[in-house]
Amino acid sequence: MAFKYLRIPIAWQNLVHAKTQFLIALLSVSFAVTLMFTQLGFFGAVLKTATSVYDHLNFDIVLMSNKALESTVAQSFPRQRLYQAAGIKGIESVMPFYIAFKQWQNPETKLRRPMLVMGFNLQDQIFRIPEVYTHTQSLQREGTLLLSRLSRPEFGQQKVGLKTELGKHRVEVVGFFSMNPSLRTDGIVIMSDTDFIRIYPGRSLNDLSMGLIKLHKGANVKLIVQQLRQILPRDVDVLSQKEAEAKDQQYWVSSTSVGYIFGLGVISGFMVGAVIVYQVLNANVTEHLHEYTTLKAIGYNNYHLSVIVLQSSFILSILGFLPGLFMSLGIYHLTYAVTKLPVYMTFNRIILVGLLTIFMCSISALIALWKAFLIDPADVF
Repeated sequence: MAFKYLRIPIAWQNLVHAKTQFLIALLSVSFAVTLMFTQLGFFGAVLKTATSVYDHLNFDIVLMSNKALESTVAQSFPRQRLYQAAGIKGIESVMPFYIAFKQWQNPETKLRRPMLVMGFNLQDQIFRIPEVYTHTQSLQREGTLLLSRLSRPEFGQQKVGLKTELGKHRVEVVGFFSMNPSLRTDGIVIMSDTDFIRIYPGRSLNDLSMGLIKLHKGANVKLIVQQLRQILPRDVDVLSQKEAEAKDQQYWVSSTSVGYIFGLGVISGFMVGAVIVYQVLNANVTEHLHEYTTLKAIGYNNYHLSVIVLQSSFILSILGFLPGLFMSLGIYHLTYAVTKLPVYMTFNRIILVGLLTIFMCSISALIALWKAFLIDPADVF
């Protein structure tokens, strides 16, 4: 019968009774929430940029060297493999693609930075970037390229007609497109395949970075992938778009320290918040230990006491989560403005961090209440 008289105001009064401790707890929860959001945001940006090249290409299946680590570190393989694939039923078109890094010179400071360079046959509809095809006529001139307007300012001023050096070759910017940088590169350019070969001595048009395959509408992607794996030599990997994206994401998560760093950051935020919330609630329980004992003496059991403290932890989690969410939105906005990395809030992430926050506070509350569970009212009175 006693349980029906439990009300949230009891938990609320216990919290606000010590206003300083209450404020510290709220700030701690907000800090933990912000840290978790920040780490998850950066981790999400890593996964997003890991597939950014594929996201902007128009293909269903890709051929890559079996030595390629990921899309921006693609090793070359013979163009003949693409011709061998072209005869499979269901394939609409095959398109050669070239990608590599080259040093870009800032025309103002003369400093050089690595630039991601992509080359393609101007006749192929290889990009999902309409802006590229408004400049194909200009790209026919030797030494011309398109520059991503989202490239870092360190590459220099962005304007049509800008002339500088890419490697040891003179180049001119004839237009712009939009493509986010990534952890691998801060700047991106697109040029014709013939110009690509010109700035990479020793390579020819027969040395592909990728072979992009477009299928007829309704074609079975899995079946054609299996057929290509059977007929092509083992020096190339045959991947559907989803498989290629998963491979690049797996590389960044497992083969680099990125996944571990951001995962550790989320765990650290959770632990920091849990420890401080525990300290605050433990002090609260200790201060009101006689009151909790009195409740037990008049018929309240451990379940009822748990409800009171869990209500306190729920209040802390909600009131601490909201400021943390708004601070995280500010950090996301600032990060994108400075780095152009795709750091943005998602509904699923809000739900995940919200549940982690409630769980963090609840576990801390129950641990803090343990001493009240064990005490015998007869020992106090």
